[in-house]
Amino acid sequence: MQKKYYNKYILKKLKIGGIGLKKLNLTSKKLFTLIITLFLLVFLSLSTAAFSNYEKDVASKLYKNLEEEYEITEFDQQSLEYKTLKKLEANIINRKFKNEEFKLHHIDDKLINAYYIGDGNIMLFEGLLQKLKTEDQLAGLVAHEMGHAVEEHLTEDLERNMSLSILNILFNHFTENDYQLMTNIAQNLIANGYSREQEQESDIYAVDLMLRSGYDPDGLIELMKIFKENSHNVKLLEFTQTHPIPDSRIDYLREYIAEKKSKSTVKNKEESREINEANQKTTNQENSQEDLTVNLDNVFKEHNILFSYPKEWTLKKEKVLQKEVVFKYNIEADNLSGGIQLEDLSQKTFMQTAKKQFIYTAITAEENGAKVKKNNIENKKLDIYQIEIIQDNQLFFEYFISEKNEQQLLKLRFEINRAKQNQQTKLIDRLIQTIRFQ
Repeated sequence: MQKKYYNKYILKKLKIGGIGLKKLNLTSKKLFTLIITLFLLVFLSLSTAAFSNYEKDVASKLYKNLEEEYEITEFDQQSLEYKTLKKLEANIINRKFKNEEFKLHHIDDKLINAYYIGDGNIMLFEGLLQKLKTEDQLAGLVAHEMGHAVEEHLTEDLERNMSLSILNILFNHFTENDYQLMTNIAQNLIANGYSREQEQESDIYAVDLMLRSGYDPDGLIELMKIFKENSHNVKLLEFTQTHPIPDSRIDYLREYIAEKKSKSTVKNKEESREINEANQKTTNQENSQEDLTVNLDNVFKEHNILFSYPKEWTLKKEKVLQKEVVFKYNIEADNLSGGIQLEDLSQKTFMQTAKKQFIYTAITAEENGAKVKKNNIENKKLDIYQIEIIQDNQLFFEYFISEKNEQQLLKLRFEINRAKQNQQTKLIDRLIQTIRFQ
């Protein structure tokens, strides 16, 4: 009795975080529990593990259950699905998940569905894949499921439904009954879907990730419309049961995407201004009396490509190694070097359009620390995309040109001496204007 009274007396004199324990009237046992809990909360906030041990165990059990019901295979590394995943994965900026590996699994079934089962595992049903029409739609689907992972929705629901304690989470202390209950909760979550708030978080995450990865987030809206169009097929369409798609969901996606694109436009204008200022500074250093007359005396004609170029340029034909490349030339000239090649995009299973290659090249340059300016040059017959790149005081121009709705891509790359860039850019601009697909 005396010992118990002594402990309570001492505790009345103590304070933790400015809170007088006298008011709380805590026993030593309660105080110990409070201190340990606070310590573990701080410890967990510093934890860098993306997927908890219990999420990994639940994912393993869910996978085995699915494997008993369906035929599950992995996507080949050359498949569009695998390459899309890796492109999205490379643009994760959440520190906790930045270096984690996600996995796509193919389920050979006509069900129109997809879901995340934990530990980075995303299940895609063949019935859904057959409904997708564009790479942007595929990216939207995968990015959305990745959103459930990065936003930790599965862990969140498991903790809420099981009232898991801090000690359970930290030391992975679960009974076999606990694991069975967690598996049942996860299965129920897959069957009945995430909350509306969780779905919105994943949608928003998907839009941001798609923009960073060079995909058009409108593909996510198109994906939602595909589901609504197929909503009559109740037997096959499970996605709308697990991912509700009210009109309001499409509306807020459309508004959010418009807002993000608007901000991106402002950012591009700022980057453009910086590049123009750098160019102007170089131009001011040039001889103001320099002859800037543009003469394109030679004519290039091969396959169905025709354009004019300066007689001072030397075009040297190179050996072609890739089957999709029709021809390839190196360009040599004073104050300029570069290359030209024509590609048959019908031979490619990845990056099959001028726009996609343009976006991918721009992203790669930005990731390497370059200043990038992107332009879409108006032309009635051609799609012309230009990238201006400044890196290590070097200036590059890259062009991706194709006939509208055709599958031939003309790529041009120029490295320019910045001391002479005014004259050379005029030459290049004129050359681009003369390009014809016959």
